[in-house]
Amino acid sequence: MTGASDARHSFRDIDPVQSLRTPSFEFAEIDRHADLAEHDRRLDELARRATTAPVADRLLDLSPVASGALAEMSLIIGDDGEDLLEDGRANAHAGEYGTALELLTEYLRGRPEHQEARYLRAFCMYRLDGQDQVEALRILLPLRDEPMDDGLREQVRELRRELRRRLTPVEVTAYARTARSDPEGALERAEAFLELVPEEGSLSYLVALGQAKAGELERALDTATRGAAEADVDKEQVSALARKLLLPFLRPAAAPAVAAFKAHNPRLARAELSRMDPRWRDTAVIEDFDAYLALCVTGWERTSPPAPRLPDDRADDVYSLIAEADGQRAAALMQAGLADAAEQVLARALPLVPGFRWLNFLYAACLLRVGRDPERAAACAEIAVRDATIAQAGELLEAIRGWQEAAVINPAVDEYVSAMKSVSGGLSSDLLTRLRTRLTVLERGLPEVRAAARSEPGKQVVRELEQAIGQRLAEIADATVVADLYDRYDAVMAPVQGGIADTASADRLARALDDLAARIKDKRRAAGKGAAQAPFEKLTELVTARRAELDRVRTGLQVSDLVKRFNKLVEPSRTADPYTLRTKLAGMRDEARRLRTSHKKTMDPREIELLDELIATISKVLGR
Repeated sequence: MTGASDARHSFRDIDPVQSLRTPSFEFAEIDRHADLAEHDRRLDELARRATTAPVADRLLDLSPVASGALAEMSLIIGDDGEDLLEDGRANAHAGEYGTALELLTEYLRGRPEHQEARYLRAFCMYRLDGQDQVEALRILLPLRDEPMDDGLREQVRELRRELRRRLTPVEVTAYARTARSDPEGALERAEAFLELVPEEGSLSYLVALGQAKAGELERALDTATRGAAEADVDKEQVSALARKLLLPFLRPAAAPAVAAFKAHNPRLARAELSRMDPRWRDTAVIEDFDAYLALCVTGWERTSPPAPRLPDDRADDVYSLIAEADGQRAAALMQAGLADAAEQVLARALPLVPGFRWLNFLYAACLLRVGRDPERAAACAEIAVRDATIAQAGELLEAIRGWQEAAVINPAVDEYVSAMKSVSGGLSSDLLTRLRTRLTVLERGLPEVRAAARSEPGKQVVRELEQAIGQRLAEIADATVVADLYDRYDAVMAPVQGGIADTASADRLARALDDLAARIKDKRRAAGKGAAQAPFEKLTELVTARRAELDRVRTGLQVSDLVKRFNKLVEPSRTADPYTLRTKLAGMRDEARRLRTSHKKTMDPREIELLDELIATISKVLGR
C-alpha cells in the first residue's frame, strides 16, 4: 500500500500588498526675495480682485459748502470773477456739469488756488464719467494736505475714495495685462497712477515688488516706505514689505551684532548695535532686534535662545536679519545637489532661530532629501507652512506626511512580503509554525501602523495589509489542522508500509482509517467554505483511496486464508471424523459464497476464479 502525499499544504493564490508610494517633492525655491515669485502671485491676485470687482455705479451728491450759500445766479462776469464761481456752483448743483466745468475752468485761470472751485471742477469731471476722471484725481491730490473747512475736506476725501474705487481696478488690470510683455512700460504707468492714489496700499505693494523685480531695490524700499506711511488699505501688508526690503540694507550694518549673537553673547551684540549708523539703528527692525537681544541677556539658558516677544512677521524679520545668509547658502547647496552639506549649515543655524519659518522650510526639505528624521522634518514643515509667502511649504508638508506614513507602513508591508516568500517553495509543519509566528507578530503591530496612516492611499494600504494578514492566518489555521490530520494519516499508515500480512492487521488498519475519515469530516465541517475545503477534500480522497485499497487487500487475504484452510483440512495425512469434516467444508463453502457475493465488484478476477474453484471443489467433495 502507498503512504502519504508529498504535496500536503498550499496557500490559495494571493495578490501581493503594494508598498505605499510617497508624494514626490522637488525643491524649486532659490531664495525668498520679494521681487520674484511674490510679484507675480500678488499681481494675479490683484488682477482677479479687479476683474471681479462690482461696477462702479455709485454717484456722489454735491452738498453745499458751508461757506458758500448760493447767491442769485448771474451770467455777468464781475471784476473779481465771483460771478463765474457763482454760476459754476449753480450749474453744478443743477446737474449741468459741462457748463459748470467751462465756467469753473475759466474762473480758475484767475484764481488757480481756490479750493472749492478746484473741488467742484474735479466733481464735474467725475460726473461726466469720461477720461478726465484721472485728471480729477490729479486736481484733488494737493487738496489732501491743504488746510480747509471741515465740510469741504470731507467732500474731497469722499470724492477721492470714489475715484480710487473706480480707477484703481482699471489700472491694476492694465498693469497685469502688460507686466510680462512690457514690464518697464507697465511699471511706469503704475508708478504714475500711484502718485495720484498714495492711499492704495495694495498698489504700493505691487509697484514696490515690480521695482524690486527690476533690481531697483532702493526705489522699491522708498515706494513701500511711503506706501506704509500713507496707505489706508492694505497698510499692514505694505508695511511688512517695507521692512523686508529694508533688510538687505540692514544686514551689512548689523553684521557685527549678529556675529556676537551667534557667539552666544547678546550683551556684546547690543553694544555693537549702539555703534550703528543712526539712520539704521532707528529703524523698526533694529529696534525689535535690540529688544530681542535684551530678552536674550536674561533668558538664554539652553542651546536655543528664547522666542522673540513679537508678532510673527516682525519676529521673522529679526530672524531674517540673523540667519538669512545661512538660508541662502543652504539653498544654493541644495540646488547644487549637496543636501548633506546644506543640512550641516542648517543644523548649526536653526537652533539660534528655531521659529524662523523660512529656515524651517529649508531644513525640512533637506531632511526629506537626505532621508533622515521624518518626525523632525514634519515639525519644521509645520512651522514653515504658517508663512503664506513660502509657496512650496504646503507641498513639502504633504510629501513629508507621506514619508512619515511610508516609514512606518512600508516596513510592515516588506515583512509581510518576506514572510510569504519564505514559504513560496512549499510548506511543512515547521514552516507553517514559523510563518504563523511572523504574521502574528506583524498583526500585533498593526495598531501602530494604522495610527501612522493619515492619507487615504496610506489607509488603503493598511486595510489591504490587515486583510491579507487575516486571510493568511486563517489559511494557516486550516493548514495546521490539515497538517495534523496528515500526521495522523502517516502514523496510521506507517506500520503497513511493508504490506499487510493478515486480516487482523487489515482490520486494525480499517478501524484506524475509518476513525481518521470521521475526524476529517468533523474538521471539514468546521472549516470555511469555498477554497478552504480544498485541502480537506484532497485528504478525504487520499484516505478513501487507501480504504478502498485496504478492502481489496483484505479480500485477497480472506481468499488466500480460505484456500489455505481448505488445503490444510483435506491433507491426506490428517484424519478427521467424516461428519466433522463435512460440517467444516460446508461452513467453508458458505463463507466463500458470501465473500464472493459481497466483494464481487472490487475483487480481483484471479481471486474470483480461486473462490469459484474452491466452491466447486467443496461441492464435489460434499456430493452436492
